[in-house]
Formats: sequence, C-alpha cells, structure tokens
Amino acid sequence: MKLNIFKVLFILFPIVLVGQGYYNRENFGNRSLLLSGNVTGSVEDLGLTYYNPARIALVENPIFSINAKAYEYNTLNLKNIFGRNGKLDDSSFNEVPSLVAGTFKIDKWENHHFAYAFITKLRDNRNISLVKNLKQEELEDVLKEFTAEIHSTNKETDEWFGVTWGTKIKDNLSIGVSAFASIYNFKNKFNLDYTGLDQLQHVNLYNNEVIMQQTSYGMFWKVGLAWKLKKIDLGLNIDLPYLEVYNKGKFRFQKYLSGTENDIFRFIDFKDIKSRRKEPLGISVGAGIPIGKHRFHTKIDWHGKLSEYDRLLIPVADSISKVFSFKEERRSVINFGIGGEYYIDEKWSLYGSASTDFSPLRSNANIFDLVDDEDNNVDFESNFYHFGLGVNLSMKRVKLIMGSTFATGTDRFDQPIEFPDSNFEIPLNEDPSKITVTRWQFVVGLEIPLFGYDVEFK
Repeated sequence: MKLNIFKVLFILFPIVLVGQGYYNRENFGNRSLLLSGNVTGSVEDLGLTYYNPARIALVENPIFSINAKAYEYNTLNLKNIFGRNGKLDDSSFNEVPSLVAGTFKIDKWENHHFAYAFITKLRDNRNISLVKNLKQEELEDVLKEFTAEIHSTNKETDEWFGVTWGTKIKDNLSIGVSAFASIYNFKNKFNLDYTGLDQLQHVNLYNNEVIMQQTSYGMFWKVGLAWKLKKIDLGLNIDLPYLEVYNKGKFRFQKYLSGTENDIFRFIDFKDIKSRRKEPLGISVGAGIPIGKHRFHTKIDWHGKLSEYDRLLIPVADSISKVFSFKEERRSVINFGIGGEYYIDEKWSLYGSASTDFSPLRSNANIFDLVDDEDNNVDFESNFYHFGLGVNLSMKRVKLIMGSTFATGTDRFDQPIEFPDSNFEIPLNEDPSKITVTRWQFVVGLEIPLFGYDVEFK
C-alpha cells in the first residue's frame, strides 16, 4: 500500500506563539510591576526609564533599583485535541525579565538628571516534545500502527541597555528622553517524524524539519512629558518606531520520505539571509490621583499598525518548488488599566491593579507557515488580562516590595489534525479546539540609596 504524506499536526503552535507581538506582556520596576504598568503619569521607581523618562526630573532622591527575586509559573491547557475531549497540558517555571537601574549626575549640568538601565525586555525559552501512538483499532484497518513525534524549541531574547535624560522646563513640567540599544535573537526549531506500519508489515518513514533564526540590533527611543499639578500628576510617553541597524537570518528546511513508491529527499540551508524586525509607533497617557493618603493610577495607550512585511526574506530554492514565506502584520490596538495604592500606615502600603493586553496580530509570522500547505488558522490571537497585588514595606534605608501578578488569556483554533486523503478514514473531532494560558509572577524587590550618594561623572 502506498503511504500518503500526513500533514503536520498543529498541536504545539500555541505554545511557541504565546506572547509574541504583545505590548504589555512585561512590566519593569518594583511598584510599576505590581501596578500592571499603569504609571505613565505617576511612576516613582526607576521603571521611569521605560514608562516615562520625563519623571526623572521629579525624583527627589537618587536610588539604585533592582528586581532582586522574580519568578513566574506558566501553564497552558489545550482541550478538544486528538478527538473529542482530548487534553494536553504544559507548565514551566522561569525567571521573570528584570530591570537593574540607577541614577547619576554630570557635575557641569546641574539641572539635568540622568539614569542608566539594563532591561531584559524578553526572555522566552520553551522546549516541547509530544509523542502520539495510534493502534489498528483507532486507524480503522488503514494501518496496523502509526506514531507521530513532534519536537519544538523556541528561544527568544531581547536585551536593552540604555540611558535616560530629563530636565524641568518649569517647576511643575519636565521633559525626558530614553535611548535603548536592543539586542534581539530568535531561534525556532520544529521537527516532525511519522512512522507507519501497513498491513503488509512495511515500515514507512517521514521527517520534516525546519530551523530558522533571526538576529536584530537596533535602537528604541522614548520621549516623555510630565506635569505635577496640585491634585493630579499627568504624563505622556511616546515610543518611536524601532530603528534597525543590523539584521541577519538563517533558514534550513528538510523533508524526507522513504518506504513508498514516491520517496522524497529535500534539503536547503541558507546561512546568511536578510531579515527585518519592526515595532510601531506607540503613545501612552496616564495620571496619578491622590485621594487622601491613598493614590489612584490610570493609563491608556495606543500602538499603531504594521503593514504586512517579511520577517525573513527566504530565497527561492531551485530544488524545491514550494515558496517559503515568513510574514507578519499587526493591527492598531488601544489598551487601558487602573491601579491603586492603599495607605495603611507609615511603613505599610497595599497595591492592586488590572490592565488589558489586546492582541495586535492580524497575521503572525510563525514556523507553521513554513511547513503547512493548507490555509489553517494557526494564529494565537487571545486577549490577555493582567492583575497585580502586593505590599510595600518602608524602612529607614530600604524599601521592600513583595507581591504577585496574574495574567490569563483564552482562544479557539481550528482542529489541529489534518489528513488530506480520503483513503485514511481516521476518526477525528471536527469541533474547534481551545487553548487557555495563565501566568503567575512572584516578586521581591529592593530600593536602596546607592551608597548614600549620587554617582557623579565629571
């Protein structure tokens, strides 16, 4: 019997796509994290380097800030796969992307304020393996036995290094700029193996592997304004589009089929191809409103759209008729959030917050676009919702902040198993499948004076 080439099992795509393209996935700075980033107009820790650089001119005491201990627990649940009510669960425990920042002075520029910051903007490392074995009774006598193995590795990092400058225009109005150098690396490897044993005891093997890498060096610029009024603090922050300076990509594809009448051998390897990374214009406005000794924070932000573009410009290979395309497109989105500080006494304060993180993805570049010939819906487009809760303990020389954040999102996607040939009457459930993603972060942060003095450069 001739063994047809089975299509890719789209089981693991949500695991490698979760989080890509979202603008509020991570927050930086101890209090800013627990306030879910709703601090454009009222940030007081050195998360200001990221949220609103103009606020640095309003910081009275220079401090050294570090997210000392921060970890996250991620869970992913897939329902209605491999037949009705089939489930797949995955979980991981990782370090949270962090911020280390401090302030310094330049002696000759008395009215100017400076800070430095090292931000792990993104750090994602997922290694997923799945093995599924079907026996003859499940295959309705088409095959005696069938095994599918999927291995997916996804590594993505974005490290930021930058400086912040700010000065007062008036006593209650300041302006600031942050300039960050970004080092971005992305690597995704997908390996699929099928093994089938037919009624004549013939073993048929199929392998499909795709490896792609993207490296991008560039600059992110943030421009901010801050007003300090009698009863309210206001802020405006503009994120300029990403300025790419250097890019490089790699792509490898292989497809092998043996044991059939039409064996296949395909292999291409491009080690130096052009790539592009784009991030759109973003604008955020926010306010901090005192209510007695308590404080209320709010923010709304907008991010522009990105027209469809090629993240990897993969050349056409003479030995393979398939044209590979790795594209991305984003719609404009508006997010909003609120947060509050509840004053207990001089030492203790309580934090609580909530914010939205709507998906900007219109079409998401992902590795499954490179291995599938069908128009399957393989984009993860869930809207996420973030919540934060914690406490602040103010001691004589140190501020200790402890708490946790929670994020969740749910989406539905097409049936992940696709067999194109009617000769294989494998029983499948045609109902949509469901993915639920949750994340807990646990944070302990410190804020201390840097040896009791400013760091001065003369």
